[in-house]
Amino acid sequence: MLHKKLKEARVGAGLTMEAAAEKLSLTQSTISRIEAGDTGVTSQRLVDLASAYGVSPSALLDGSVVRSMSETDLDRLGMVIEFVETSLANAKPRPKPSQVKDVVVTIFKQETAIAWETGASFDPSRYHDLVALLFKQSGKKR
Repeated sequence: MLHKKLKEARVGAGLTMEAAAEKLSLTQSTISRIEAGDTGVTSQRLVDLASAYGVSPSALLDGSVVRSMSETDLDRLGMVIEFVETSLANAKPRPKPSQVKDVVVTIFKQETAIAWETGASFDPSRYHDLVALLFKQSGKKR
């Protein structure tokens, strides 16, 4: 059950309910109700809780609280990297590594949110314009 995994993740992060509540700008009562299974968790709240506890949201959903990314997250990240690298195949001049990282992270965050909200698979066509825009903007920062 998700509520049990959330408690396990909080305890594993070394946080009391009070500390978790403060970190998340929630009340201790809200944390308690979530962990008891009395209050539902939205996708955004799941992301926030996982981030505060230093675990992967998909790992919580998969039922395995780990302090690293799940296989699903790693696969999705790999697809994002391949897409960005393919988009850059003929880029002249090639963006700096830090700019490539920023684009990968931006897309990964957006893609992860879409996946949690809708369950949709990775679709690179959602990001063609975003990649062009981000690299155009990052080119101005050189």
